[in-house]
Amino acid sequence: MVTIPVEPRTFTRTVPAERGAADSRRSGWRRVLYVARGILGAMFDAESVLPEADPDQVRALLIDLGRLDSTADPALRGPALAAFQYDNGLPATGTADGRTVSALAAAAREENELRELGLA
Repeated sequence: MVTIPVEPRTFTRTVPAERGAADSRRSGWRRVLYVARGILGAMFDAESVLPEADPDQVRALLIDLGRLDSTADPALRGPALAAFQYDNGLPATGTADGRTVSALAAAAREENELRELGLA
């Protein structure tokens, strides 16, 4: 019997060194940017950074809606605002954030239109 030596065959894929290194660097930067975006987003939440709306304007809107008497103590603005927020499905914090001011302005605009039509 005759034995013929056979060399084992291995299949390898060659990738240029530059391309492989660039891909790993790019994916590394993507991970870093993804984490940084999450951290910065948590740090600079818009609701906590933006100042509260002008108290005089909020008071005027609450008076237009009949939620606050024009002679009421300014300290009653917070509870009146919290009641408005609660009635409109907003978090009842008593602070005039962006969503609350938008809802107040829309409600006041609707109330004024109803008054002009003689329906309110």
